Amino acid sequence: MRHYSRCPRDTLSAPIIYGPVQLNGGSLIPRFIVAVTLILGLAAEAAAQSPPPSPPSYYAEAMGWYQREAESGNPRAQFLYGYMFETGEGVAEDAGLARSWYAKAAAQGERRAQYRLARFYQQGRGGAVDPTAAQRWFLAAAQAGHGGAQSMLGYFYASGVAAEPDPVRAYLWLRLAARAGDALAADNLDRLTATLTEEQKAAGEALVRDWKPAS
Repeated sequence: MRHYSRCPRDTLSAPIIYGPVQLNGGSLIPRFIVAVTLILGLAAEAAAQSPPPSPPSYYAEAMGWYQREAESGNPRAQFLYGYMFETGEGVAEDAGLARSWYAKAAAQGERRAQYRLARFYQQGRGGAVDPTAAQRWFLAAAQAGHGGAQSMLGYFYASGVAAEPDPVRAYLWLRLAARAGDALAADNLDRLTATLTEEQKAAGEALVRDWKPAS
């Protein structure tokens, strides 16, 4: 049996620390919108400082906002709230609650939550290991264009983690992830391609040509 490289390391972005932003005229930009637009910038800024900055005084307020929005059904807030429980940022770390909030957001199509939930099922975090559920949620996120999920799904199909190996579908997802710059996906793709017939490669390329992210 050919051995494939393991999936990319399960890493998370920097802590989410946000407060309200006031517009001219006194109205407030919703904190969640601020969170979405500033996440990468704040992460880069924090990473550049040594030692890292302390959480601002309004962190607890932001946490309360996430909780209220999550409980009201906002899928992106549910994802961010789950993230807090996964990482222990501002709350006691709780894999079970993280898994629960990710599940709520994933069910509403939040692709980052779908990917995190799949990882939890894969690793048995916050509940039982369930490779079939992991593959189902990796597929949902991959179809929405999540690169990490595409790489993982390709690995699942190539190795037969949750079902019989499917080399043609493995080719599709590894090819898409590798095309986006995923080095491990590219390595797995090379290993897989060496085992394929010309017909299988042609079928895989046809799937790649026809693929479009789910809306």
